[in-house]
Amino acid sequence: MADTGGSIPSRRTVRVRRMSIACQLTAAGLFVVPAALQFVASLQRGVWFSGSRAPAQVSIEDHRFDYYRAWDPWEHIGTAGQFFGSGILLQVLGLLAMAAGVLAQPVAAARRVTAAALAAVESVLVLLVAATFGVIGTHALVSGMNGTPSQLQGSSALFRALMVVGSAGLVSLGPLWRAKLRAAMAACAFRFGSTVMGYLIATYVMAPVISGGQHDTAPGPETVVAASTGLAGVAMLFAVSALAGRGPAVPPAFGAAGNRSTPPPRL
Repeated sequence: MADTGGSIPSRRTVRVRRMSIACQLTAAGLFVVPAALQFVASLQRGVWFSGSRAPAQVSIEDHRFDYYRAWDPWEHIGTAGQFFGSGILLQVLGLLAMAAGVLAQPVAAARRVTAAALAAVESVLVLLVAATFGVIGTHALVSGMNGTPSQLQGSSALFRALMVVGSAGLVSLGPLWRAKLRAAMAACAFRFGSTVMGYLIATYVMAPVISGGQHDTAPGPETVVAASTGLAGVAMLFAVSALAGRGPAVPPAFGAAGNRSTPPPRL
């Protein structure tokens, strides 16, 4: 049943709102849990493994210990690769849940054709970004499980493509989702931290600024990435709050003649 534009939402509008809220809650969980996994992985490298090495040994921040992009020569650290890879793959599900909640938002009848075209573009962008994270997560997880870099390490062109597609996709989705759900736009900005470009920024800019170290040996870039993932989860909680505040979550009642009556009082 279509919404007549009144202050009382139709049953369909209420169902859509509830579904969208459920999707954003799911996305929040699928961002917060991976953030914890990423943080544990960063502790394995930056704290536990670092504390077991002598000063004369190669720095723990050397790129041979990077689990984001395992590349020969590479040394495996505990279960860091498994934790990180699993977290990235969970974020793929979180991205899809977030997109489902945003794309389900109702639009005015006069804008349905335009909205459908935009939704198609947004869906393609979401799938491209999801594929990017899927490849990154699979590479990290398989490398961690095997103790050696996966076969994906030999494709420099693939990782360059991932850097462009993942970053450009999220940068494009943010403005497209601004009018629908601003918190989703913020989540896209925070999700940027887990892209290849975001990791490079964390390594060469953010971590040195925070720790005061050298541009490529500063500790904690993975912690910065984990924090950005957690903030994306927080943004999803704000999205839930925004959706819940857009109107009553109770469908309208109908009289015998089919006309809307006053909605039941809230208990």
